[in-house]
Amino acid sequence: MSSLFDHPILTVRIHAGFNANAFLGGLLALTGQTSGTASAFLSLRFPKVKAEISLEERFVNDIAGWTCRIHTPHEHAHRTPADILRFYEESTLSADARAKAAAVWRVLSEAEASVHGSTPDRVHFHEVGRLANILAVGLIADFMTTIEPSALVASPLPLTDGSVRCAHGTVPYPAPSMFAMMKGLPVRPWDGEGEPVTPTGLAVLLGLGARFGGWPKMRITERVTVFTPQVFDGVPNGTLFAMGTPWEKENDE
Repeated sequence: MSSLFDHPILTVRIHAGFNANAFLGGLLALTGQTSGTASAFLSLRFPKVKAEISLEERFVNDIAGWTCRIHTPHEHAHRTPADILRFYEESTLSADARAKAAAVWRVLSEAEASVHGSTPDRVHFHEVGRLANILAVGLIADFMTTIEPSALVASPLPLTDGSVRCAHGTVPYPAPSMFAMMKGLPVRPWDGEGEPVTPTGLAVLLGLGARFGGWPKMRITERVTVFTPQVFDGVPNGTLFAMGTPWEKENDE
């Protein structure tokens, strides 16, 4: 895969509906995967886990895109960072991929610790620590290790004055852990209702070293649109993923 894309630029343009599954769906669709190949890859990397991936075409407001879901057994998630990292230690992920996945959870752990006046190793994850997120982050880290993009560029974050429900009750959006991650990040107003970006989605970007801003200077070679299951009424839906080559590597005028 790395020889095919040759360290491309990857940009993620978030409108509404961005989380770890959306990021994974973008990588799967960009690299031509199907539900079958993605599920087989999941089984290869996490042989001790029973789960499947569905990557399906979806239309929102008559616009075509993709939706990615990881189907896992029902569970009540209540995990520490050490519990989560154990999944990666027992996987067949490479050392580089495990390091990338750990960096994502380190971002989340530090955010949770700052919110609750604790230390990163002592926090407990509820919704964020569910198995689907653990698997999604692991596969994202694996694909990013293989693709090795020369740059990961994300758009400013869409934000609204709303509320979200979590294990701690109903809280203002962005949720406390997400708010704790946002120092120095560019944001823009958003007119919808709901949660356009989740804490896990933001942690993936930060853990992978994304920079935030406008479209990078690139020639697009692959592009896909990814939707989450939730449809946001009255505002643009989905996240745009584009991969391409830097202009500096081209010979044309």
